[in-house]
Amino acid sequence: MQTAPQLRPASAGDADFVTRVIETTMRAHIERTWGQFNADETRRRVLGNIEARRCSIICWKNQDIGVFTIAREPTEIKLEQIFILPAFQRRGLGTYLTRALAAEAQPADKPLTLRVLAVNPARQLYEREGFAVTETTPERIFMERRA
Repeated sequence: MQTAPQLRPASAGDADFVTRVIETTMRAHIERTWGQFNADETRRRVLGNIEARRCSIICWKNQDIGVFTIAREPTEIKLEQIFILPAFQRRGLGTYLTRALAAEAQPADKPLTLRVLAVNPARQLYEREGFAVTETTPERIFMERRA
C-alpha cells in the first residue's frame, strides 16, 4: 500500500458524512437482513458513537473515505464499525486498520471482537485476519481474534 490510512476523531460536524457512509456501504445488507433501513435511527446511533468518542474518520490521500468505530473495554477491544466507501475498497485499507487494531490488542492481552451481518462478505476479511466465529444468530456472526 502506498499510503497508510490515517484516523481523526469524528466530531458532531461529521455526523452527516458518517451516516452517508453507513447508508452507502450497509443499506443493502441491512435491508436484506431486516427489510428496511432507518436513516433516523442510524443518525441517532452515529451521534451516540461520536459523543462517546468511539468514532473516527478514515482519511486517505487527504480525503475522508470511511468510518472506524472502536470500543475499548476493560476485557476486550471491540471493532464496532469499519465502513469504507466503495470507491476506496479493495485497496488493503481495511486490512491495514484491522491489523493495527490487532497489534494494539496483543500487548494488552485482550481479544479483538466484532460482529458482522451474516449477509456481509466482509466476513472473509476477518477470517483471513485470524478471527474465529464464536457465535451466530440468523442475522449476525460474532467473531474473535485472540491476543
